[in-house]
Amino acid sequence: MRTAIKTLASLIGIAVITTALPAQAATPTVNSTVKAQLLYLVEEEKLAHDVYTALDAVSISPKFKNISGAEQTHMDYISALLVTYGVKNPTTGKKAGVFTNKELSALYKTLVTKGKKSAIDAIQVGILIEEKDLGDLAKLSKSITQPDIKTAVAFLKKGSENHLAAFKR
Repeated sequence: MRTAIKTLASLIGIAVITTALPAQAATPTVNSTVKAQLLYLVEEEKLAHDVYTALDAVSISPKFKNISGAEQTHMDYISALLVTYGVKNPTTGKKAGVFTNKELSALYKTLVTKGKKSAIDAIQVGILIEEKDLGDLAKLSKSITQPDIKTAVAFLKKGSENHLAAFKR
């Protein structure tokens, strides 16, 4: 009888503990290609943000300030996806113009230098960035199957289309 009571008490104790503890959901994963694309994408959004912020400092156009804020929102969106998939964010703690990707680092310098030459050059830089973003998003959309990433790509695509239209006005 004592053994039965102890067993019953143990089972009740285990049941209480398992219902009191939250279930640990497995972190979803992505393949190495999608991971690399997400890492590039968050840095590309940082590139746009950092270039527009630099050009806002020397431009009279409100476009750069407005769009740099939107680019921060895009970075935040992709950063949340990186967290979801357990991928370390390469932009965390990085100053403006500092990138893990060396090509983006060189591009940042080139675009800021060009954009600071004149108001027309600054607008041309904005157009170039948004056209590049749209091309990269089109490429990414062909290789992804995850619904949350597809939603993010659609969101970023719409944003880049809006930014491109603003720079072309």
